[in-house]
Amino acid sequence: MTRHGLAKALVAAAPLALAQPSLAERQADSDETSFLSSLEGRFSGSGTLQRAGGSSRSLTCWFDGDQQGRRLSLDGRCSTAFIFSARIRIELRHDPNTERYVGTFRSSTGTVANLAGRRQGQRLTMTFNETAESLRPNPPAMLTISRHPSGVALTLRGSQPGKGQNLDLSLRED
Repeated sequence: MTRHGLAKALVAAAPLALAQPSLAERQADSDETSFLSSLEGRFSGSGTLQRAGGSSRSLTCWFDGDQQGRRLSLDGRCSTAFIFSARIRIELRHDPNTERYVGTFRSSTGTVANLAGRRQGQRLTMTFNETAESLRPNPPAMLTISRHPSGVALTLRGSQPGKGQNLDLSLRED
């Protein structure tokens, strides 16, 4: 190959080389996919919902996690002994460009929130900002999903004490 031919080949191959993710990027993407797949499956357990006024209710919950690549959906149902039941859907997506998670939280009781945050180890911490679509908007909160050897912990903490709701769930794999 002539020097001119080699130069043309290198120029043509450069965009392909630049488009290929680096080893570090592929490893980070693999780590996130692995974390999301650890939340796939069936989980059940119990927890507590504490309302702004101080009253609390014991909950029994079931969740199904479905992971596809960089996406995860958690579909759940929580109920109390007083025949109260709510459906919850959490949809998450990992963005490898920003290394952040974004998503939504929706409940059948009218809560609609945008989620955004990062993962550290086995803990995903996200801001929980209710949208104008929420029926009874609460102040911003933090939603944490933690993976443990025995299951998953899901925690929602309001940013303003005495306002909003707090949720603590401990779920085990079925």
